[in-house]
Amino acid sequence: MQPEPGTLALAGGGTLSLSLAEETYSLTRDDIHTLLFYGQSVPLTRTNETDTGTSCGAVVPETVIDGHITVHASGRAVLATTRAGHFAIPFASFQQVARGEAVSAPLFPAVPNTAGGFL
Repeated sequence: MQPEPGTLALAGGGTLSLSLAEETYSLTRDDIHTLLFYGQSVPLTRTNETDTGTSCGAVVPETVIDGHITVHASGRAVLATTRAGHFAIPFASFQQVARGEAVSAPLFPAVPNTAGGFL
């Protein structure tokens, strides 16, 4: 089964939103800074709303780490890994969205090769 492509978009407060196969993940400003300036992998988080099971029907938001995002060793792409699959975005496109120069950019399915890298 081939993963569906996704979208990287600028969200409120300088955060980024990744929409991948029916899931929406977020990157905070600190995560973006760590990724771009230090080249370190950062977690991809999504928010689940869980029912507390009380009679009042209260729903509690819960943040879940569901993958990670990192800069490829070549420095030309950013790779996102989630339960939905592996995705890539050109580094220049990621920077444009992060700086607010572009509203969104497409993510492309990335296929891991048998040697542990990505094609």
